[in-house]
Amino acid sequence: MKKFMSFLNIISVTEGKDRYIRNLINRMSTVDNAKSSGESISFKAHREAESLSDKDLIPILVDHISNSSSQGLKSFRNAAYFILSKLLQKHENLEALQFLINQLKLEIDKYVISSMLDRISELNKTESIELAPIFQFVQHQDWTIRHSAIRALKKSRDPQARKVILEIILRSKGDFRKNKEDIIYSVSTLSDIGTIEDLELLEELSINKIRDIRDSSTYAIETINKRQ
Repeated sequence: MKKFMSFLNIISVTEGKDRYIRNLINRMSTVDNAKSSGESISFKAHREAESLSDKDLIPILVDHISNSSSQGLKSFRNAAYFILSKLLQKHENLEALQFLINQLKLEIDKYVISSMLDRISELNKTESIELAPIFQFVQHQDWTIRHSAIRALKKSRDPQARKVILEIILRSKGDFRKNKEDIIYSVSTLSDIGTIEDLELLEELSINKIRDIRDSSTYAIETINKRQ
């Protein structure tokens, strides 16, 4: 009897957390007539989401995202991705992280994809994490998605991520002015995942005529050297 009652309590708590998440997501997606963005329901709900630390919410969010496949529910999923990414910053869960990255293959809205990539950039990605869903966007024609994808490879320990970033830089060197932003974003990511083997290339970029390329490369050199 005690085991049965304990089971019922677990079910009750889980249902309560599920209702809370649905309510929070709905508030995050609300558009109201607040006098300022800081007073809006959505703004306050996002700040509330950032403060969450209950790891038991992770499987609940994964379940909600998995069951909202309709593109009409993209605002719901976008809010759920936000909460999930904030929780994954506090609790390592490689399965949930891989799930989040794999969702990139299913989304078609460029704003959702870009925001997902931005959030993934903040998460530690071990060598076991499959990054192919991110790689598919590093040459995307839309610069917002392309740059977010390059940034999303930060905090990755897969050697392939570094190789992809180096390929972008080498390819972009053909026209520094046209590809300036791609180079800067790539160098920024390289400052996080690069090695001493990349210093020669960065030294070359650190004397480039374009100041932003010079500055970002100099910073990357300093950062990599500090890690050694």
